[in-house]
Formats: sequence, structure tokens, C-alpha cells
Amino acid sequence: MVVFMGMILVLHAVGSTSAARLRDYLKTSLSEAHATPLTSHVLYTKAWQSFGLIGATIGPWVLTAMLLGALVNMLQTGFLVAPQALKPSFNRLNPLTGVKRFFSARGLVETVKAVAKIGIISWIAWTTIRGGYQDMLATIRMDLPAILGTIGDMLFRLATRIIGFLLVLSAADFGYQRYAFEKSIRMTKQEVKMESKQQEGDPLIKSRIRARQRQIAKRRMMSDVPLADVIITNPTHFAVALKYDSAKNGAPLVVAKGADLLAAKIREMAAEHDIPIVENPPLARNLYKNVEIGREIPADLFAPVAEVLAYVYAINARRRSGAGAAR
Repeated sequence: MVVFMGMILVLHAVGSTSAARLRDYLKTSLSEAHATPLTSHVLYTKAWQSFGLIGATIGPWVLTAMLLGALVNMLQTGFLVAPQALKPSFNRLNPLTGVKRFFSARGLVETVKAVAKIGIISWIAWTTIRGGYQDMLATIRMDLPAILGTIGDMLFRLATRIIGFLLVLSAADFGYQRYAFEKSIRMTKQEVKMESKQQEGDPLIKSRIRARQRQIAKRRMMSDVPLADVIITNPTHFAVALKYDSAKNGAPLVVAKGADLLAAKIREMAAEHDIPIVENPPLARNLYKNVEIGREIPADLFAPVAEVLAYVYAINARRRSGAGAAR
């Protein structure tokens, strides 16, 4: 519709000029025909003049159609090269396929739209002709150029009104078609879930894997409890196992920690392996919340942890000295 509107406007703008040039050329050529010998040079010259005149006459229309056609297509789809669209498709020639499309829901909708468009175009044509009826009657007293001018003006009004209506309708249809297409390619919630399962795995299986990983990490952590130097407790809610090796680490490490039942299990294992248990609720809560397993304690906890370790080392020294005296 944009191309048609552009060609109609170009025709209205340069049509009279082109017609005048064509009329003058024909008048001159015909008036000189009897006096000009028909040689090959004359035919060659006349042919090039005719081609030039035809090119100047239809050139603006062809150029307008090409430019507007390319521009509107690029605005709709962007710069798109689709050579596969040129491949022959026998399905397009299959009459059964056409019949199926015609009797489909989409085909019925398109039929209703076509009938509605024909009705509206007919109404536009009737109102335009009725409005210019008096001018058409007045042509009976006009010469041929005036008659052609009056008819041309009416046809121009008729064409611009019909194409303007179709242009608005096409723009609305383009917006709806793009909306319908984007909506049709969206995935449903079920499809999103299925794709998520395919890409990330089944959530149930993932939860089982995470549970299994937690169990393995828990067993590994509990296996490190007998290696700890001290267990700091809340005394019942939290338990944190610390180990310090000055040759390997710059600060004590948290080798295990737990709350409630896990804390009770850590205390139980500490009692089995004769590891000192020190009750320090503020320090136990701080270590449990802020230090991950396998990490060194932060600098702000050096002083309270050092006091606990000094106390533990003193107890261990007394135990060793008592054991030596007993021997």
C-alpha cells in the first residue's frame, strides 16, 4: 500500500508533464514523418529518443516503487537475505493444500476480512463518485483535455482514499500479525519447566544430589572431629571444633561445627576421643555463624580463641605431667 500510494502521488505530480512531453514528441514525430527519409540512422535516432522518453516517463514510477518497496520491507523485517524463499515448493501448487487453508479457521477469518474490505472500498468509491457527480455532468460541455483532467482528478481522489484506507488497515494488520506471531512462539509454563529440567536437570534429582552431598560433607566433617584441639560449645545449641597447627596455618581452623543434634554428636565424639570441651556461648555463636568449615578464624577472634587454646594447652600439660609422675 505504501508503494501504491507513492506511485499515485508521483503520477499526480509528474503525470501531466509526462503526458505533455509524450504528446509533443508524437506531434513532432508524426508531422515530420512525411518529410524525413526512413534510413537506418533515422530509425536508430528515433529509437533512442523513444527509449529516453519512455524512461523519463515511467522512470519516476519505477524508481519510487523500488525504493519504497525496499524501504518498507526493511522497516518490517530488517535487513534480511533469504535465498531459501526462492526454492520451488510443490506444496504451494497442491490444490488440496489450498482447499484446506480456505476451510480452516484462519481461512474463514481471512474471507470475512476480505468481504469487509470490499464492502468498505465500495462505500468509499460510491461516496467519492457521488461527491464528484456534478463535475462529471459538466464534462459534456468541455473539450477533451478538460474532460481528461476532470476524470483524472476524480480518479486521483478515489485512488488516494482507497489506498489511504488500505494503508491504515495494513499498518493495523501488520501490528496484529507481529503480536500474534510473537505470542505464538512464546513457550507455555509447562514448556518452560520442561526446558529448565532438560538444561538444569530434574529438581527432585538435584535435591537428592544435594542431600547426598550434604551427607558426604557431614561424614567428612565428623571424621575431622577427633583431630581437633578443642570443642567450643554454647553449651547445648552450638558446637565448634578448632584445630591449630602453627607449621601449616597462620590461625586456628574450624574443622567441624553443628547445631542441636549435630552439636550433641560432636560433643559425644569429643568425649570418646578425650578432646577438651570449653563452654563459651558468645564465642561459639560467633564462630558458628561467621566462619565456614575449613576456614581460618578472623582476626577479631584471635584473642578469645588464643585464651581458650592457652587454657587447653595448660590442661594438656598438667595431664602429661600427672601421667609422668604416676609412671
